[in-house]
Amino acid sequence: MPGTAVDAARALADALTGAVLVMDPHARASAERALRRLQDVVLPRLEDANAPILIVVGGSTGSGKSTLVNSLVGRNVSRAGAVRPTTRHPVLVCSPQARAWFTSERVLPRLAKHVGEGESPGAVTIAVDDFWRPGIAILDAPDIDSVEESNRRLAAELLDGADLWIFVTSAARYADAVAWTHLEEAARRGLRVAIVLNRVPAGARGEISADLAALAERRGLAGVPIMTIDEQELTDGRLPIEAVVPVGAFLESIGTDADERARIVRRSLAGAVSSCLEEARGALARSREELAAYAGALEGIERAVASCVRDVAASSSDDLLRGEISARIADVLGSWDVSRSLSRFVAGVRSRVVDAVRGRAAPEEQVRRDLTGGLAQHLADQYHRAWREAYRLTEPLVNSSLPDPDLDPGEADALGRAIAQEWAGEVTQIVRTQAESSRVTGRLLAGGINVVTLSLMVSVFAMTGGITGLEVGVAGASAALSQTVLESYFGERNVRSLALQARQLLERLARTSIEGVVAVLVERVDRSGDAVVLERLEAALDRAGEELA
Repeated sequence: MPGTAVDAARALADALTGAVLVMDPHARASAERALRRLQDVVLPRLEDANAPILIVVGGSTGSGKSTLVNSLVGRNVSRAGAVRPTTRHPVLVCSPQARAWFTSERVLPRLAKHVGEGESPGAVTIAVDDFWRPGIAILDAPDIDSVEESNRRLAAELLDGADLWIFVTSAARYADAVAWTHLEEAARRGLRVAIVLNRVPAGARGEISADLAALAERRGLAGVPIMTIDEQELTDGRLPIEAVVPVGAFLESIGTDADERARIVRRSLAGAVSSCLEEARGALARSREELAAYAGALEGIERAVASCVRDVAASSSDDLLRGEISARIADVLGSWDVSRSLSRFVAGVRSRVVDAVRGRAAPEEQVRRDLTGGLAQHLADQYHRAWREAYRLTEPLVNSSLPDPDLDPGEADALGRAIAQEWAGEVTQIVRTQAESSRVTGRLLAGGINVVTLSLMVSVFAMTGGITGLEVGVAGASAALSQTVLESYFGERNVRSLALQARQLLERLARTSIEGVVAVLVERVDRSGDAVVLERLEAALDRAGEELA
């Protein structure tokens, strides 16, 4: 096939290799199957369509696979016996001419190869036989129903890499569900299959063979070759040569017929391409669904953060501009007379000295602290709210352990105090900066910067207040008085700009701190980087679908 097909297959293999790292276990399993078929069948065949074909002998425990392979070769190359599982290490038999192909990295690339006698743990043993047919190799695979999971997994992987299956079963177990699961998969892939019915009791060949053929037809394998071997004594662990003549003749017909091998290769390649694309597309679709769920959770967390940010100022205004604290604000600001600021400054200094000696804060400073403390509590409340919502959205999607579902109250309170104090300090700086630009620094210092800062804080909360009914009187008075103080220093035109600046600063600090609180949960559902990987897979699939069809 043209080089573009090889390039498309390689690009798809690369994309799948990256994609399996970001998929959930179910999608990952599909993607890994697709990748195996690409690497074990599609790429080797695209690179060399005339290479020897791989015939995998598979079947259930005790079906006689290894005995059959040894009998076909004429010597014991694969361990057989009564202890299960017998086939722990796969054995591949090939001719000297085919040795280079089957020992290369292009064939079964994830498995090590060991050439010679004996077994090598974790490797395929390659037995070179001078009399074996050059165009084919036969591989004795582990049991598909082995008690050892690693054996079952390896058997499935080897069957995936086959050009043709010889499925060995016995008269006692030919209807087993596990075997037919694999055979149905072969039928879906369009893979060439032959069945060896082994250990058939005397006189039962016709009846059992007919039942097996009918079962195969119902499972999508009508016309599959069925070769029967009667139950008989073994010699040196092998069947008599005449018992395996039908299987040997079947292999001989393939080994000596280049056109037949080419047909088997085309059929195997077409099935591998089709199943590979189907598995990969299924994995991609599932991963996109999963990614959409994560994106939905992330959007939900972002909405929760935005709502909490809005509610910081809103809830603060609802509580802090009501009741006792609002009345105290009105008392402090109502007694302020900027026209007599110098005399008040002198009196204020005297009063502050007395208060300092007695350990009391000035009234405006105490109210400012109360406002800051109230804001800190509202911030802490929003931290708890944001955390609960983020946890609710994250928990269903994350398998790994999550932090405690409840935010630590002490940490939330401490963070709330720090952010509220930072905001109050920044508001003071806003006032100082505006005073310098308005050339009222002296008047401001004489009059008391705490009163002006307090007025600006009240103005920020008044911008978002949800005050109604009887509360409007006192709270409205506080807002009006703060407006009067600010306008006295900075003029009407600048006051709204200052309040907006302070409000935006509060929202920015609130957002940053709330985002910091939920960051550990956001990290669990932020899969934005995975989208790039899946887009690459989708592009590779589109190209492979065009080039390999």
